[in-house]
Amino acid sequence: MTTTIQVNDDTIELLKTLREQLSLSSYDALMKFFIRKTMKPEKSMWGYYGKMTMKEILNGLRDETDRY
Repeated sequence: MTTTIQVNDDTIELLKTLREQLSLSSYDALMKFFIRKTMKPEKSMWGYYGKMTMKEILNGLRDETDRY
């Protein structure tokens, strides 16, 4: 199903430029690209420290003068 979307002249020029820069075949592909990019979940930091224990991770995290 094809749908027409009304945009201003400056917007279509911007879309043309972006489509060429990203080497996409159509405006549909450009829209899907931006939709996927905005819906992408944040990168997880899970596993960043590898197999370190919690004690190893927290070691030296606070200054000695900060403790009561």
